[in-house]
Amino acid sequence: MVEHLAPDRVSFEVDGGTPTVTLTDVEVSTDQGWTFLNRTTMVVVDGPGDEGFLLGRMTGDGTDLASEGWDDAVGAQGELVVVAAGTSFVATPAG
Repeated sequence: MVEHLAPDRVSFEVDGGTPTVTLTDVEVSTDQGWTFLNRTTMVVVDGPGDEGFLLGRMTGDGTDLASEGWDDAVGAQGELVVVAAGTSFVATPAG
């Protein structure tokens, strides 16, 4: 089942041009088969089976939680790195 994560459990950073999502207090069963959908107000990271996360990007006052250059980096890289429970994996665009 997709889990909605509160903003304090997610960070959206661009490191050396690579968009990276870090999820706090999250366990994943595998580092294979992940996709993502990046939008202005949210990011969906969808895993195999029922695993997945809905990540809000906007605060109540309209502040974007993603770091500057996030959307450009996602577009340029065509993928993003997800870090969860010490595991790092690549998510590819949802088709």
